[in-house]
Amino acid sequence: MEKEEMYFGHRRVCLYRLEEGSVPLFYSIDYHENGQLLLEACREVGCKGFNLVTISGLHWNQELSPWPVETVVSRNDNFAGEAAQWLRLLTGEVVPRVEGLLASAPSWRLLAGYSLGGLFAVWAAHQTDLFTRILSASGSMWYPGWLEYAGSHELPAAVAGVYLSVGEQESTSRNAVLQTVGERTRALAELLAGRGVPTKFELNPGNHFKNPPLRVAKGMKWLLDNC
Repeated sequence: MEKEEMYFGHRRVCLYRLEEGSVPLFYSIDYHENGQLLLEACREVGCKGFNLVTISGLHWNQELSPWPVETVVSRNDNFAGEAAQWLRLLTGEVVPRVEGLLASAPSWRLLAGYSLGGLFAVWAAHQTDLFTRILSASGSMWYPGWLEYAGSHELPAAVAGVYLSVGEQESTSRNAVLQTVGERTRALAELLAGRGVPTKFELNPGNHFKNPPLRVAKGMKWLLDNC
């Protein structure tokens, strides 16, 4: 395995080259760089060959929120709605630079994210056809206006699979907005499946913070095996 690290401003991007030739390339967004933990989880669940790009160091609430909203979780939320700017940087600079380091073009690209990163991944899939598999683990589907947006916007035809998961205890939050995450994640899965998009919804044990790498790895395996 070879690892290369690069920075785009405050954003840290790590390329893990695991395979030669044209194989799937996974772009995974998480709060902290967790490539080794994610690779260990992928080995645990038996993922087939791929290469991995981890993205961390983002201004989390600002850069991953699709539109501004008022305080939801705490008074320090700062959901600034800067996802469009980050997506332009991701597709226009990060992806070309990363893939310029590979000897072969990827067979397909997956965009994965955890928590608000999962919401960003699904939202981004509505804006670009660059990523043909989408993974949201414990994604913030509670985000105000999101389900309504998804209901009125179609995914590109290039999207070949979407994996959505949530922890079984995530809907027990004392926050009324966060309580909706389970039902809204399931509703999104039903919406996409009804439109003919191969979609998997999975309910995981535990709360929002229980073993994020394993939750992402389970989604990666399903998309590798089924899409």
